[in-house]
Amino acid sequence: RVGRVSVAEVRMAQAAEFDPGAWAPERNEYGLLHMLVVRSAIFEELEKPPDTGHLKALDTRLVSPMLQPSAPLPVVFSGGLSPAVFDEEYDSDASYISEGEPSEPSELVPWGKGQRGAWWRVRASLREEFVVRSGVSMASAEMRHLAAGELLMQRGPPRLLNSGRAQGCIRMPVQPCGWVTADASRVGGPQFLIRAHAPRWRVVYQSPDPGANGRGDVIVRAALELDSAPAASLSCGEFVEQIGPTIQSQPGIWRMQITVPRRDRGDGRGDDGGFMTKQSGWVTIDASAAKGPVFFKPVADAADNGAGGGGGGGGGGGGGGG
Repeated sequence: RVGRVSVAEVRMAQAAEFDPGAWAPERNEYGLLHMLVVRSAIFEELEKPPDTGHLKALDTRLVSPMLQPSAPLPVVFSGGLSPAVFDEEYDSDASYISEGEPSEPSELVPWGKGQRGAWWRVRASLREEFVVRSGVSMASAEMRHLAAGELLMQRGPPRLLNSGRAQGCIRMPVQPCGWVTADASRVGGPQFLIRAHAPRWRVVYQSPDPGANGRGDVIVRAALELDSAPAASLSCGEFVEQIGPTIQSQPGIWRMQITVPRRDRGDGRGDDGGFMTKQSGWVTIDASAAKGPVFFKPVADAADNGAGGGGGGGGGGGGGGG
């Protein structure tokens, strides 16, 4: 007993005063029915997803180059690359330049004062074939071989290998794909590449009847494909400048992208009226392997030590006769 009242009597008195429907928070009175309602509301609130209106999310699997599927190696015909390797991916400034497999630690390095689109010549004194590999690593797969004196176009910034037996070698991505060793002087080797001017070519093909279709001796086409729209025409003896790598569009058909000076007669300036502009397009440089003619010959450049750009240095284009 508690005083003169038993515990049982106290509990009976409390039960008699308890109201399941009571709700008076100011007196700390909470009835059972209202507590059950509050309990169910709490569960509903907990099941709701958090409000992320103030947050932004990005699935990094869609942007990380390390998780992107590796690009297939280009198809190689005898003596050159197929047009499959020369597409918007390889020609875009924003494209990702694959470092290939296996991965190898490297870092960007300023070298040679070159940039995307710069031309380089394989040193003429090199006594062995120059290897183009699929990746920055010296252990990556071989894609093709170049001879001394051939030309390459730079595709992106060079990288310095900072581990392994080739530590100190400078590797460079080239068009349309692949990596080469630009300089191995830090490890006791030679500098393989020297700066070169853009290759210049001269039209050597003369059509039997150039005036028959009004197109001159060689047709400049708008795209790599032989059936693309005509963009201009050239006459035998004219000179053009190469602005892209040599592409073998079909077995035996070498093509290249070029610019050619043209006079715009729109405003009456210049000796003959108008001003000089540059027009770009594709031409066929050599179709002799496909029993066709040779359309262009390289122009030797004294600034490049007289080493003329061979068929591997310039590219065949879109040309003569179709």
